[in-house]
Amino acid sequence: MTLSILVVGQKSGNKNYAKFKGNANYNTNNNTSTEAPQNIAPKVILSEGNLVELEVQILSNQKADTYVAIFNLTQMGATVDETNRLLTDRYNGFAQELQTVGVPKDAIYLDMVSFVPLYEYEKEKKIFSKTHNEVPKGFEMQQNVHIKYNDVGMMLKIMSVAAKYEIFDLVKVDYAVNNQEAIYIEMREKAVGHLVQEIELYVDKLGVDLESGYRIVGEDKKITFPVDRYASYNAFSNVSLGGTPEKGKVQDMYKPQTMYYDKVAYDDFDIVINPTVLEPAIQFMYSMKIQIAVKDPNNPTPQHVWLTPDGDIVPIKID
Repeated sequence: MTLSILVVGQKSGNKNYAKFKGNANYNTNNNTSTEAPQNIAPKVILSEGNLVELEVQILSNQKADTYVAIFNLTQMGATVDETNRLLTDRYNGFAQELQTVGVPKDAIYLDMVSFVPLYEYEKEKKIFSKTHNEVPKGFEMQQNVHIKYNDVGMMLKIMSVAAKYEIFDLVKVDYAVNNQEAIYIEMREKAVGHLVQEIELYVDKLGVDLESGYRIVGEDKKITFPVDRYASYNAFSNVSLGGTPEKGKVQDMYKPQTMYYDKVAYDDFDIVINPTVLEPAIQFMYSMKIQIAVKDPNNPTPQHVWLTPDGDIVPIKID
């Protein structure tokens, strides 16, 4: 008799639960990709005739310096004045108490979103028919409150204050870094150093002449923010002890949906700066590519080429 035991390490997480449980109900909802963006292509080393292409890709995880949380306030009332008064009172109380927990007044911004009438149906009875007409019932006003803060721990205090004023709709949280240029400078320097080492390897160890030819260099960059990197899934197991009952109504239990931060994977990158991510990070991606013409020993005659606006290299024959 053969006994087969499947052991799933705890570090795998429940996201992979359905892969190992045949009776698990698993649903994913993820609009993001865990791989490098399409415009940051995988590293390639090509040889087309006498042209060699080298590429390096770098990813940098950066903690945000500033956060902006956006809360939605919705208020309904029978009249315009009542709706405006109720919403104004909630906002003023919210903004004033935020200042007591460390959010300055100039870090709070109120954005008017909408103010629309509400309608209901009124039944009109006639001798041989009934008609339902829309009639004004009240008004709905929506505003967004933007709150800027620097300490990630401040969100707990903000949420606590929001709950006191029946504000439960956290729309999103934006992340920002103060010196984006410095991050790209660091990535560019690392890219140049990496390519120089590769060129030296080909020249010194493999004997490929990459020093005498002309060179064309190009670069590309991209940023992804935490708000775009959240995925969701449902993972649960239905255990049946006697099959589905033949009679009666079956009531399913509520299965919660889990959301988690799913960073860009490191598979296609040569260098990763700050690889360990504890809190959701802003991910900067940078790619540098260099094309080098290799001297052909069988054709010592200099070649003339034309670089088109599209980046193509076209040989020019000169008699």
